[in-house]
Amino acid sequence: MRIRDLSHATGATPRMLRHYEGAGILSPERDSNGYRNYRADDIQIVDHIRCLLASGLSLSEASAILQVACIDPAGASDADRHTALTQLDERVSRLDAGIARLRAQKAEILGLRASIEAEAGPATD
Repeated sequence: MRIRDLSHATGATPRMLRHYEGAGILSPERDSNGYRNYRADDIQIVDHIRCLLASGLSLSEASAILQVACIDPAGASDADRHTALTQLDERVSRLDAGIARLRAQKAEILGLRASIEAEAGPATD
């Protein structure tokens, strides 16, 4: 199937599909005229990648986890699983740090609001 067909089947833009190819996630055959020729299996691969990206993973993280988590979990080596788990743990740590920063910012804003509100005179209509 051509790139536009894969794009229609998955909702990914042709530009995004070329980006996945550049990242090594997709490896379409090339016709003699240079056109990409995707396999039917590529639909599921793109769907998996989009799901992983939607969960907040970067393309490089999703690429590394794709085989272990989605395509062939049973065929993954212990080393592959360990690498995937390490990447996921690192991502969770970054998310936890981000959540802590946001909570601190929220507390600061609520403190500022309370301070302003305490200094404000009675509300007038």
